[in-house]
Amino acid sequence: AAVIPDSLRVTAVPQTLNKVERDSLELKCEVSKSTAQHSHVSIAWYRQRGSESPVEVISLSRDFVLRAGSAYAQRQAMGDVRLDKVGETTSKLTIYNLHPSDQGEFYCEAAEWIQDPDKSWYAMTRKRSQGAIVNVQATDKEFSVRLETEKRTYIVGEPVEFRCILEAQNVPDRYFSISWAFNSSLIASLGPNAVPVLNNEFAQREALGQLKVAKESDNVFVLKIYRLRLEDSGKYNCRVTEREKTVTGDFIDKESKRPKNIPITVLPLKTSISLEIVNNASNVLEGESLRFGCSVRSGFGPQSRFSVTWQLMDKLNRRSEIVRLDREGTLQPGPSYAERSSYGGIQVEQVRPGSFTLEIFNSVKADEGHYECRVVEWTRTLDGEWQMVGERHTGTPVSITALEAGFAVTAISRTPGVTYNESFDLQCIIKPHYPSWVPVSVTWRFQPAGSTEFHDLVTFTRDGGVQWGDRYAGFRTRTAIEKAESSNNVRLSISRASDTEAGKYQCVAELWRKNYNSSWTRLADRTSNLLEIRVLRP
Repeated sequence: AAVIPDSLRVTAVPQTLNKVERDSLELKCEVSKSTAQHSHVSIAWYRQRGSESPVEVISLSRDFVLRAGSAYAQRQAMGDVRLDKVGETTSKLTIYNLHPSDQGEFYCEAAEWIQDPDKSWYAMTRKRSQGAIVNVQATDKEFSVRLETEKRTYIVGEPVEFRCILEAQNVPDRYFSISWAFNSSLIASLGPNAVPVLNNEFAQREALGQLKVAKESDNVFVLKIYRLRLEDSGKYNCRVTEREKTVTGDFIDKESKRPKNIPITVLPLKTSISLEIVNNASNVLEGESLRFGCSVRSGFGPQSRFSVTWQLMDKLNRRSEIVRLDREGTLQPGPSYAERSSYGGIQVEQVRPGSFTLEIFNSVKADEGHYECRVVEWTRTLDGEWQMVGERHTGTPVSITALEAGFAVTAISRTPGVTYNESFDLQCIIKPHYPSWVPVSVTWRFQPAGSTEFHDLVTFTRDGGVQWGDRYAGFRTRTAIEKAESSNNVRLSISRASDTEAGKYQCVAELWRKNYNSSWTRLADRTSNLLEIRVLRP
């Protein structure tokens, strides 16, 4: 197949035109070809601004169909945008009633099309002319504002710069003030004198050189945060207000404009630590101590410091903070554990860097639930500030058996019928088999034969003492009371039985708990069955 020579020429006069809003614009483009074969030419006009994508103004297709680009379609329909052929090779673009938005570089692009034997068309060649720079000066006092930043997602410690750009005519001769906002709260404001006034915490950060608010040029204002924190995530915005100077020299506000918010997200630095939690017992008896170990196993450097927070998620999924140990070693108990901690009922220790223990003494049923250890890794930045690197957490469940669960008492005797002057034993059996540190008091009570009233005979107190009742003094000389070493069972032994000891016996057991503030709580009391002792004459 023969090669078809490229003969397409597209030329326009390179020029710069300064126009005023509502002027007319006329641009010409010369398109010629000398191809021997039958071919068609399409032509299109474009407007381009800087690095933005070109915007199509109007085009004439190879089939001679005239069509405006979407940005100019309405104005073409109104007759404000035209494309005309002038002579054999020249096309003329006309735009009436210029807008400031028409500012940019205009160029034309032509393509030469040839038809294949299968009737399909293809573009042999495509060329563009040199451009004409068109400036359009607005005739009114309108202004617009746009907000720019490089990206939307940052990592802790990175810098961010927001640029608030004012687009208006004759800015140096007008007065504008600007304010910056974060999550709708004012950060700073700059009046026409360009001296920034900062608010609260942002003023402190600016004083430390961590933040800057400035006027870069007449129409560019900058907010710069040199080292982002996690809490800097949120929506940023600027507001520009045009102000008018009165004859007295005061300023009055005319009009305010603000662009759309720019939301940014600040992600934590990636931490590579891993945690391990150790639980001394996942099922304990109320009153026993709970002991946990939480250790950073790997992934941290010699410069790292750690803070730890211990939390409890109870059976109702309510989360409460037990205690927090910051990176300086300062202990801060949670609100609901403050009093208990002040009595030494909670202890936290950093055994070595990254290894922590939590001990809860004298546990109660409410301590049951899921225990969580949350460790935050910190590292020091070049300017000496501590920066959070990241956080890990791990947990373990704990079940606590209530002391009163299954608490019961039974009175037994092997000799319900006793011969006069013989000895007899009564046993008070406590269940379950409590450890020796669980305080239980046991009282033997007695109702003499023929009486309807019970009176306390003797009490084995919760602290191991013996207390005699004052009603039956005669018993004391012939009665021994003994508590088993390995349990809370209490035996009453009576020697030389007489009619005085005949009657009904009963034991009452009380279960106690000593609280963290040394007060006592009676958890439960149980009364045994009745034992009737008959004293038989020989």
